[in-house]
Amino acid sequence: MADKRVNVGFIGCGRVANNFFKAVTKCSTARLAAVSDIDEKKGREMAQKWDTDFLPVNEVCTSEKLDAIFVLTPMEHHYGYTVGALQNGKHVLVEKPVSFVADEIRHMIRLRNETGKMCVPGHNYIYLPELSRMKQLISQDEIGIPRWMFMSEIYRMPSELLGKYHGPTVEVLWHAVYLMVAFLGVPEQVQAFSSCFRSEQISSGDEQVMVNARFSEGALCHLFISWAVEDETTDPWTFKVKVLGTDGGLHFSRRDVVNQVMEGRPPWNYPLYDEMFEREVDYFINKCILEKQQPVSTMEDALQTLSIVEAIRTSMAEDRVIPIEGWCKDE
Repeated sequence: MADKRVNVGFIGCGRVANNFFKAVTKCSTARLAAVSDIDEKKGREMAQKWDTDFLPVNEVCTSEKLDAIFVLTPMEHHYGYTVGALQNGKHVLVEKPVSFVADEIRHMIRLRNETGKMCVPGHNYIYLPELSRMKQLISQDEIGIPRWMFMSEIYRMPSELLGKYHGPTVEVLWHAVYLMVAFLGVPEQVQAFSSCFRSEQISSGDEQVMVNARFSEGALCHLFISWAVEDETTDPWTFKVKVLGTDGGLHFSRRDVVNQVMEGRPPWNYPLYDEMFEREVDYFINKCILEKQQPVSTMEDALQTLSIVEAIRTSMAEDRVIPIEGWCKDE
């Protein structure tokens, strides 16, 4: 890093890679040095578009020109690429969900510890200043004892995009559960429901997901995610977080900042969404890699989040309340 910039490589050039590309571009201490994709044609096209090099997927983790790897592939490939990058001395940012296999996350943690390299899960919501501030204020008892939390993420996923994703239980719920844990801790029990209106396109059957959680001291949390509807009412719940305590409360909406994509008409753009990626990349590059600070969200957090998401999935499948028996810890 002669020019004091961290050379970043992307594995995966899908939709989320566009967000990370814009974020890396805005980070003065990072440079996108190479990209890769299992679809070589697509990878080369994006490399040309982003004015960077293309590398075959079997060469990215071993490339001496790269300091850090962003694993932006579908979930099924996260483990293999993350392990390969760590074993070759690279720092890693791996998109969520890191894995749905606890032993895979444990192995990533062991490799992180053995190599001394950073391995950070993509829980990017918490890097947004407003949400980070909420976590800090709650921990400092600024609103007293938290008694209730609500979070919603609502938008109608276009039918043409449904085939590119798993359902919201995989793609979105991971974020919501991590925020719940960051704000309130680990719940005592969860109960979850799901519904689906485009089952021919969403094989997992979870176009909408509703989770209720109860904590040992009596606090309650409600999480709701929908790809079935839009909320254009007076008070839209597109992305809303609210926490109420004995001495106060906190509120955030990602629609607090809105601007137009095209002059004079919708669709609207929500800059705070892009800012989440920018803040996450900036923290990963500057705080974690260059200053060797711990990430805001750790792989241990990913392991804990997985245990709760698995309980939620079981609740939906078996239609019953599931006790959370404890944090899935590394052995």
